[in-house]
Amino acid sequence: MKNRLLDKIKVTQSNKKVLKNIVTPMLWAREKTSIHRHSSLLNKSYDFMQEPAIGALIYCQLGTAEHSGVYIGNKNVIDLNRKGEIKKVSLKEFTGNILSTDKDIFIPVMKHAMWPLGDENIAKEAFKNLAERRKYNLLDDNCHQFVAGCIIGNLENDCNFLFMVKEEFSKFLSVEESNIVWVRWKWYLS
Repeated sequence: MKNRLLDKIKVTQSNKKVLKNIVTPMLWAREKTSIHRHSSLLNKSYDFMQEPAIGALIYCQLGTAEHSGVYIGNKNVIDLNRKGEIKKVSLKEFTGNILSTDKDIFIPVMKHAMWPLGDENIAKEAFKNLAERRKYNLLDDNCHQFVAGCIIGNLENDCNFLFMVKEEFSKFLSVEESNIVWVRWKWYLS
């Protein structure tokens, strides 16, 4: 059975094999317990209702992958979509992809204090790029690279996977990655 999403994004046949056989298993292994994929006591995510900080890296599930963006407040996100457009979208639009597994959005919070993490400079960088276009590619120029670019100030970077963006986010905030917990924000309940 053909994967229609990969055909729409014009990924080459060799990239499809790399994605299917190498990248996806690597990402699943990198996430280890995949605590962010299901509500659990580990991530205290049953009822996290607090809004993310401005300039937070946020993401939602898309099948076996994720879609990331920069939270800018008032339930809006700036993201790079698969058409290569950098747009301001609502949370409903952000999670509205046909491959979205649910409407939950994962947000970074400080492990013990459980306060949301973000930085307004990341949001400012996202605003600078609003309405620009990029040559979208699932593996080489995607939403994760855009968000990493907003964090480090350079859209031409090699951070094409969520774990790489998380590393850049923690470095930017000078917070150990182990002190950041990714919790489910049930924005649609507030």
